[in-house]
Amino acid sequence: MGVYQRDSRWMVYWHFNGKRHDKSFGRGDLGQAKAEKFDHAVRDALDQGLPVPDPEKVTASVMVPVPAAVQMENPVTAPVQGFNQVTGRVLGGMLLSELGSKYLSHMKASGRTEKHIRNIEHLVNHVFIPVLGDKPVDSLSYQENMIPFILHFQGVSSRTGKVRSQYTVNKYCDYLSFIFNFGIDNGFTSVNPLKIWKKPKVQPWDMKLTLDDAKKIMVNAEPHLKWAMEVCFNLGTRPGESELLSLKWEDIDFKASTVRIYASKTKTYRTVPINPEFLKRLEKEQAESKTGYVIEYMGRNLTTIRKAFKNACKRAGITYQTRMYDLRHLFATTLLRKGADLAAVSKMMGHSTVKMTADTYYHYMEGEKERAVNLLPALEVA
Repeated sequence: MGVYQRDSRWMVYWHFNGKRHDKSFGRGDLGQAKAEKFDHAVRDALDQGLPVPDPEKVTASVMVPVPAAVQMENPVTAPVQGFNQVTGRVLGGMLLSELGSKYLSHMKASGRTEKHIRNIEHLVNHVFIPVLGDKPVDSLSYQENMIPFILHFQGVSSRTGKVRSQYTVNKYCDYLSFIFNFGIDNGFTSVNPLKIWKKPKVQPWDMKLTLDDAKKIMVNAEPHLKWAMEVCFNLGTRPGESELLSLKWEDIDFKASTVRIYASKTKTYRTVPINPEFLKRLEKEQAESKTGYVIEYMGRNLTTIRKAFKNACKRAGITYQTRMYDLRHLFATTLLRKGADLAAVSKMMGHSTVKMTADTYYHYMEGEKERAVNLLPALEVA
């Protein structure tokens, strides 16, 4: 579900009854404004279990957006009188909506992708505030507010009719906690009511994709997806806008045989060496490229390849659940199985610690302990 561009036209896609739907709203600022308004309307309807609204009715009143004049924020927030009996704090200060707005501005200034910012904006306005209420952040407590919040999202989703996964609940709490901590770090608020919450462990993703199955998918993939899969596997990039689809030719040093990858998730750069054979493939593709991006389609850069990957898996007869992200996992596990240094793989993956790499990937590598002990020489004397 989201807003994207196709041939300069602003589009909205959503899933309903297991099928994907797309709607065009034209080009330019007006098309973008209509698409964004309809996207919010669809999200609201699906969250509440209602039918998708008529796009013409939803966007009938949309006009060409006029940029608002930049105004200084009022440095003084008038306190709201009252007293919280549980926390012992005076009620007042910044509202959740205000803190959310400042956090979104911070995300944009930090270079996060537009898609990520739109997702956070949706969570703040259509998930967090409707459940918690637009209250002063310092009036919130774990017992009174956060426990009901968590229990609410552990229930059945009105959109899907299914119980939400613990992964989804953890994700909601993580994002909300990030916002609370941002408020504390910047002096806007003084409390994170989720501080004492302990994240429940979730079962790791069962990564079943093999090199042979990846090749089957590539055989059945459209040319742009086939190339994207090849790049993702050879460089270990995160798929999507965060890394793979943001990769530009200027990021590749053909003389040094390296690529410099910016990870918007961690706001860090990492340098990955390029295999000589794959470097030749990159040189060939660059000569035919029509944009500055490594991954392109019909002369433009892409913002998503999820649907193309899903269709290719279906055509290839892949019956288990897999994702484009599994190619990044395959990059790591293949290198480790072939004896690559764990620390080197960790750096190429962009992980903060070697322990993170070991914890994430070694459980995929059956027989590694047996292989390790077989490397020991005999310690015996005649």
